[in-house]
Amino acid sequence: MDFITIRIAFKCLIFMIPVIFIGCQSTNKKVSITNSKYFFLDAEDQIDSEDPMVSFEKKYLLHGAVSEQEKIQRSGHYYVFDWIYPNWESFKNSPIVMRFEYRQKKTGSKIHRKDLTTSSQTSYRNKTKIKITGKDYQQNGKVTAWRISIFRDGHVLASDQSYLW
Repeated sequence: MDFITIRIAFKCLIFMIPVIFIGCQSTNKKVSITNSKYFFLDAEDQIDSEDPMVSFEKKYLLHGAVSEQEKIQRSGHYYVFDWIYPNWESFKNSPIVMRFEYRQKKTGSKIHRKDLTTSSQTSYRNKTKIKITGKDYQQNGKVTAWRISIFRDGHVLASDQSYLW
């Protein structure tokens, strides 16, 4: 082999290595919870915040509640979880279960649970809203700790939790 042939072969090898590694990337990307947002609403409290978004959130959640009883029923904890599901097209027919477990002040260490099942609405970017309000909040008090888990076919894909969980 002459010098020019070796040089051409070396240049081809340099350009082929990235192509090989790009082709070997995993297509099984993981589900992840990208953001956990929490808001506590007490309809009777006055909001003393300079941030206009805090007062807007209260007005938004109380919109349409006319009587004092309706406002009290909306008092409680509101959670919004943003999560991504990179392989959603591969598992369109496989339902996703969002499990929200939480403890409340008056029930001590008892774990309460809410399961939400999604199937055809699942896409790459998802948002799950959970609220602990009304009778549940009135009888058992404030949420002291929580954990959210995303399940598919009985396997945990992702989870997030509060500091005290």
